[in-house]
Amino acid sequence: MKLKSLYIRGFKSFAFPTKMNVDSGITAIVGPNGSGKSNIVDAIRWLFGEQSMKSIRADNREDVIFAGSEKNPPANVAEVKLIFETQEGTITVGREVSREGLSNYLLNNKPARLKDIKELFKGTGVGRELYSIVGQGQVDKVITASPYELRSLLEEAAGTAIYREKKKEALSKLAQTESNLERVEDILFELGKQRKSLYLKAKRAEKYLEYKDSLVRLNKHYYGNILRIERETLKTHEEERERISEELKKIQRKLIEEESRWSTLRQEFSEMDKEIESFTQLLEEYKKRQNDLLELKEMYSRRLSDKENKLIEVSTKLDSLKEEIHKLDKRKEELKMISDSMLREIEEKENQLKLIEQERDEIVRKYSEKEKDWLKEQEKHESLIKRINKIEAELEKLEGLREDATRRLNLINSQIDSKNERYDALKEEIEGLASKGRESSEKQKELEENISSAKEQLKNYETELEELKEKSALLSADLRKTQIERTTLERQQQEYQGFSRAVREVFTRRDTFENLVDVVANVIDVPEAFETAITVLLGGHMQDIVVEDSNTAKRIVEFLKMSKIGRATLLPLDLLQSNFREDLEVKKHPGFLAFAAKAVRVNKKYSIIPEYLFGNAIIVRNLDDAIDIRRKTSFRGRIASVDGQLLSAGGSITGGYLGDSIRSDLIARKRKIQFLVEKEKDIQKDLQLIAKEIQRRKDDIMELRGYLRVLQEELNEVVSKGATINRMMHELLKTSEGLKRELEELNKLKEEYTTKLNFSHEKRESLTDELQNLSKEKSSLEEHMASFSEELKKEKKKLENIQNNIIDSKLQLASLYEKKEQYSKELTEITMKKRSNQEEIGVLSKELNQLETDSERLRKQVDEQNRELESLKKETQSLFDNIRYQREGKEERFNRLQEAENGINALKEQREKKRENMHQMELLIQETKLRIEQILKELEGVDTSDIPELTREEIDNVKTELDDVKNKLKFLGTVDLDAIEEYKLVDADFMELSNQKADLEKAKEKLSDLIEKTDNEARTIFMETYEKINASFARYIEEIFDGGIGEIKLMPAEDILEAGVEISVKRPGRKFQKLQLMSGGEKALVGIALVFALLSIKPSPFYVLDEVDAPLDDFNAERFRRMLNRHAEETQFLVITHNKIVMEAARVLHGITMTDGVSKIIPVEFNALETIMG
Repeated sequence: MKLKSLYIRGFKSFAFPTKMNVDSGITAIVGPNGSGKSNIVDAIRWLFGEQSMKSIRADNREDVIFAGSEKNPPANVAEVKLIFETQEGTITVGREVSREGLSNYLLNNKPARLKDIKELFKGTGVGRELYSIVGQGQVDKVITASPYELRSLLEEAAGTAIYREKKKEALSKLAQTESNLERVEDILFELGKQRKSLYLKAKRAEKYLEYKDSLVRLNKHYYGNILRIERETLKTHEEERERISEELKKIQRKLIEEESRWSTLRQEFSEMDKEIESFTQLLEEYKKRQNDLLELKEMYSRRLSDKENKLIEVSTKLDSLKEEIHKLDKRKEELKMISDSMLREIEEKENQLKLIEQERDEIVRKYSEKEKDWLKEQEKHESLIKRINKIEAELEKLEGLREDATRRLNLINSQIDSKNERYDALKEEIEGLASKGRESSEKQKELEENISSAKEQLKNYETELEELKEKSALLSADLRKTQIERTTLERQQQEYQGFSRAVREVFTRRDTFENLVDVVANVIDVPEAFETAITVLLGGHMQDIVVEDSNTAKRIVEFLKMSKIGRATLLPLDLLQSNFREDLEVKKHPGFLAFAAKAVRVNKKYSIIPEYLFGNAIIVRNLDDAIDIRRKTSFRGRIASVDGQLLSAGGSITGGYLGDSIRSDLIARKRKIQFLVEKEKDIQKDLQLIAKEIQRRKDDIMELRGYLRVLQEELNEVVSKGATINRMMHELLKTSEGLKRELEELNKLKEEYTTKLNFSHEKRESLTDELQNLSKEKSSLEEHMASFSEELKKEKKKLENIQNNIIDSKLQLASLYEKKEQYSKELTEITMKKRSNQEEIGVLSKELNQLETDSERLRKQVDEQNRELESLKKETQSLFDNIRYQREGKEERFNRLQEAENGINALKEQREKKRENMHQMELLIQETKLRIEQILKELEGVDTSDIPELTREEIDNVKTELDDVKNKLKFLGTVDLDAIEEYKLVDADFMELSNQKADLEKAKEKLSDLIEKTDNEARTIFMETYEKINASFARYIEEIFDGGIGEIKLMPAEDILEAGVEISVKRPGRKFQKLQLMSGGEKALVGIALVFALLSIKPSPFYVLDEVDAPLDDFNAERFRRMLNRHAEETQFLVITHNKIVMEAARVLHGITMTDGVSKIIPVEFNALETIMG
């Protein structure tokens, strides 16, 4: 980054836009006291955010804005810009402030924050604090600065200020994060308790809603289907009731018919009742006996069937148990064979394990012996390493001593060479000073002569300036007179002065008449030579008004007529006709000058006007020519001479003395105005030339006065320099004697350190030989140990393999034992199971025998009942045969009576059954209707249109579910339905806060890691930079104070990053002295040493040094100049100085002058001057 230029506008004394280019090396800013040099430093400091008004020598913010002077008004805005060049391009940094209170920082001419600018220059040393910008009287700030302010300078050079800002920002974020985390945890704790309570309530409410929905759904499906079934049942019952009712009616009618027929038959067979009754009673007894036998048979048959079923069941179970016992016996035999085989395998594995363990024990014994031997060699190796390390440490120490001695010898030699050079240089300087003294005297004489000559020249310039000012005043008076005359004529023309009232009134109302043009006098342009002739020819027509059309003319006439103002002649362009005919004969006459219509100039649009007004009128030289033309030619038009004599077309002559008033008539007015305008321009040009000449002469006077000041200052400087030369010669002689004494002391030190260096060299050779022998022994031992180590590794590998085999064998044995245990357990279970089955077979066998006995007995009883039934059947048949035999004549009637009676009984039975069925059906219908009503109450308000049709089994399942849901609802008890929404809100808050907590914990961990990493990096960089700056500071102090000692110390602190910094300086031949007790020059030198120490480690893009050399004498000023030149290639210097020695280092010199309270910059580039001067 390179500073290219500085731009200032309205800042303090820089009222006008001022640009100062900055050289790549050293740029000097010079000028008298109070000219505004330090305002440049204030401007740069202010741009980089200086908040202290005192630091920039101001009381309030408005003080930085140019306050004005006698000849220059105050500025409204103060603006400062710095333009830098980088590899990426140009960067512009600026700041502006207005009296209205607006303040902006600018980055590439765009609004920015001060933070953005600080970030851009962070770590470069550029800023408002002491590092790259050293204000007037601030170079000794290091003397009064606190240890922590000094540390901040080192941090800026090290670039750790960035780390401090990062740490500060990270700590702030960490504190905020911890605070947020603590607050989030408190809220989470409270929300957690609330969440748990609401969770249980919400789950009960969700279950309640779930059960309620299920209850509604199941109620709908169940009662909807039950309603459908009940309605179908009701319909079926009603149809059945109707059917039974019809059947009952039929039976009743048929019963009446049968009873009537039976009464008739009863009458016919009344005598036969006793016999029939006896027969019937006997038959009934047989029938009853038959029924009893049938019931008994059925009972025995049922018992027999049960016994036979049980018999089959027991037989099947017995067969199954026997089959199972057979399988168990078979499995038992298998298990015995497996167990025997496994026992053999276990024995074999145990024998193998014993052999492997024996082999392992042998290998362990051998390995232990080898390991002991290896450990002995290891101890020997460690002993060798310790000895080698000790020797290396001694060698390193010797090397350090040797390097220190060498460095000190080199330093001593360097100082001896330096001081010898300085001694020789002093001699040259003394001789040079003597020569300069002589030159100074000659220069003084030459300057006095130049001053006298310049004063004489200044007097001549001042006389010429007064003459030019008088000439300018006369021209200015003439210009004012001409302007007044022109203004008067223009006003007369605009107000139509000299024209009739009617004309003036018409043009006063110009806007009323759209196509109004102007009067004839203003429309035509007349050459000055023909003005008198044209005026005579026109006469009163000069006041004629030109209009575009006749309508406008009519409107103007009406206006004049109505307003009674007067009369006017109007020339409507659409009605005018040309009277001009060019006469060729008259043109040949020597007195002919021009046709009047052609002599005037007019806009092409109005070309008809002069032809109409003048016709064939001509202009001649004089009246004699007019009379001669009329006599000799046939021309009969009007003729006017240039002096105003007129010969009319009829022959009359009008003439005489016109006087000078003709020059100011209406026709000439227009020309006069133009003439006056041209005259004004000429006068203004003359005034501008004179003004330039006056300014040039003023500049010459100012330059000459400046030259006189420079000559006078140079004369004063030459006089002062002569005195300084004498003083410097005295100082140099004194310094020369001191250098002799210092050289003697340095030669003594050189002998002492040479002896130490020789001793360390001999000791080093002895230790190096011993180290080589030990290293050989160590290498040999390491080779043997490496071989030994390989053997141990192989043995260890072998031991590990065997150990793995042992583990595998033990695992296999454990697996076999486990299997054996399982098989033994299974064998025991088989034995127990077989015993249990055998016991059960015994019980079942007894039961089977009993069942077979009972079955046989029941079969016999059934057979006996069958035989008895067969016998009774035969007796009944015999009874019927006897009756039929006795009453064969009455058989037909008896059969009919019996048939009728049977029919009546049957019908009565049917009637009773139907009535019973009818009654049952009525009850069912009533019950069904009641159930339907109850179901409709359950389904009240429910849409039953979409109920699916279920089967009976599905309905039963739904009923079971419905009862289950009802029971669950009863079990839930009281439910808070609002708990669901409350839980959702609380849970959402809880989850969001949980995520925030996790994010905050991660952020806290990252910030802690960042702070630790930042501290470690900052410590490393700070210490490295500190050591470099300390060494550099020591070199500069040694150079500045001719062998002085300077040290930058870190004060004790728990953390190196918080340690303060203090400076200690010791001059040759003195003790360490407090910085506050040093002289002003010494303080300045210490401050300069620190600035250059910081520069040598991390150069800032540019340095601004405001009169840091003020306390220095010429000798130390020369040192300062050399230091500037030495670093001019590394960075840029803007040096404000009054010291001529320091000025000599600059490539570009900017002179600051002040005129009328405004600072100006006058640049001088020495390189360019050298090129010009050759």
